[in-house]
Amino acid sequence: MKRLRISINSRYFLTISYIFMLIYKILLAGQYLCFVSNHHPILFFPPFSVILSAADFIFLFIFFRICDFFSKSKLLNWFYSLLFLSSVIFFFYDVALFQYFRAFNNYGLTKFLAYSSGEISRYVVYSMNVFFVGIILSYFIALALMLISAIKKNPCLIKPFSDRVVHILLSVNIVFCIVTAFLPFEETVGLEKSPLFEYFSTHVLSSYYLDVNKEVEPAEYPGISTEKENFPKVDFDFSATKGKNVIVVIIESTAFEKTPLGGDSRSNLLFLTDLSKKSISFISHRTVFPATTRSILALFCSNNPGTDYESVTRITDSFDCVSIFDVFEKNGYVASFFSPVLLDFDSFENLKAIKRLDHVFEPSKVIESGTFKRQFGTETAIEEEIVQDDFFNYIQTVKSRKKPFFALYFPYWTHAPYEVPFEDTSKLGHLERYYKSQEYMNVKMEEFLDKLEEENILENSIVVFTSDHGEGFGRKVGNFIHPNYLWDENLHVPFLIYAKGITDAQPQTITNPTTVLDVAPTLAKLAGIEPEKSWIGNNMFDGITKPVFIYTRAMNLHSGILDGNRKFFFNHVTGKNYYFDLRNDPLEEHNLVDTLDKERLENLIKFINYKNFEINRAVKTSH
Repeated sequence: MKRLRISINSRYFLTISYIFMLIYKILLAGQYLCFVSNHHPILFFPPFSVILSAADFIFLFIFFRICDFFSKSKLLNWFYSLLFLSSVIFFFYDVALFQYFRAFNNYGLTKFLAYSSGEISRYVVYSMNVFFVGIILSYFIALALMLISAIKKNPCLIKPFSDRVVHILLSVNIVFCIVTAFLPFEETVGLEKSPLFEYFSTHVLSSYYLDVNKEVEPAEYPGISTEKENFPKVDFDFSATKGKNVIVVIIESTAFEKTPLGGDSRSNLLFLTDLSKKSISFISHRTVFPATTRSILALFCSNNPGTDYESVTRITDSFDCVSIFDVFEKNGYVASFFSPVLLDFDSFENLKAIKRLDHVFEPSKVIESGTFKRQFGTETAIEEEIVQDDFFNYIQTVKSRKKPFFALYFPYWTHAPYEVPFEDTSKLGHLERYYKSQEYMNVKMEEFLDKLEEENILENSIVVFTSDHGEGFGRKVGNFIHPNYLWDENLHVPFLIYAKGITDAQPQTITNPTTVLDVAPTLAKLAGIEPEKSWIGNNMFDGITKPVFIYTRAMNLHSGILDGNRKFFFNHVTGKNYYFDLRNDPLEEHNLVDTLDKERLENLIKFINYKNFEINRAVKTSH
């Protein structure tokens, strides 16, 4: 045990640091339980928070044991204090993440947090309460104790742990770490696996588990099932919509099941109910990636934009494709993009398909000038009213040019943390905030449709309403917000096509499965335009389906195949496989993977691994 002994000075600093970590996590737990309505995950609840401090103690012990090698240095005590002082950066970052994603336990989100430091700090300020004050006080008390020790050797203000206590704590915490790696987290804290393992595997070992650049042997698609699904062709007169304007509205974070169309009686998106009565509604529509950037890129390009851990727009500025905008502009349309949120997420503003547009609304200019009226919510977005004003002003200029237009409008305010611009919703639970944001969005969409009518734009336009991805609210274990899983609440989104005087004469509800890849070819067909050869999607009216690659790269690394109403995917880290029949099991309660024979299962995984490589190679070689 001699090698495990640490000096009296190191034990003093270890004692202070560890006690602070315990107080910090227990107070954070209290804040969570008192101010978050959904208490299902007990992750921060004492004594579980103490157990999760196990890794903290082990790291502290290793650090101070290393420091003892330099114990003769006179500056060592000051180094301890300075190190603790510098930790305030990580401390506030941790608190900010906790506050921003209240009730959303997502351990792989730090790479995906595309918000400004100003917004993060705002969440720290807004979280001020007795628990937060306790955390602040405990931090500065700990810092003061360390500084006193640096000035006065061996102070008596606090008694350090003895060697025996340190060794007992080390042993117990090592056991805690081992046990938590194997605990059934689905049953205990509402997580799929140990949070330590989740964070480590996705951030540190992602390249090991997801080597999408390593060449693999070509593999044929073996089929998920031997039973073939047939889908009817949808009868539609495309000559009636030829040459019409096209308006695509992609509402943020709107799961089909969280709308009236999906049977949610609490949903405030009531305009969808009215619109569905005069539209063609595709009610089995899904994205291929449950997060904004790659979902929208798949819609723009009718192709999968890379399968790496990070979005291709973040990896390189050279990414490009023949987008839906390009094809419409080539055929005499003017194309435009509107959104109230800054396009700095995943470097999306550098996308070449966006830069080539005739008009892009720039919320940054409004934010910089301070001419918005928003009082609450994200600092990276403005109210929808300003965007809609710009939309209609621009459309008037297009009318004067006597050209048809293709316009994409991307409303933001249903995105987490579900706030609204003119009402403080911070004290509501996450689901209540979401419905409140839907209420605001519903009003804005009704106003948008009314204005289209008043301006006589609907007479000659095709209007599409859909979403970029769904949203999880804990229906599946650990599934909060959207990017972490391939469950249907993350992928399944509404899709409605409305053409005044055409679809309202014969509204239809179509159950044929479609995906975001099919949007560009479908809209081109409606407008009487030849689709781009590089597009891999189908015309949604043709009743044709083919296997579609689906994936997510956040807290979990999932890849899979969506084939009609059948979905197969697997977790690259845990190796767990999932197979669902979405028609007969829409809530994905019955994993049918045991019905697949060993050879078919192996061939499915081989094919998916090959698609990971093939898609990524295609993106890299084309730029």
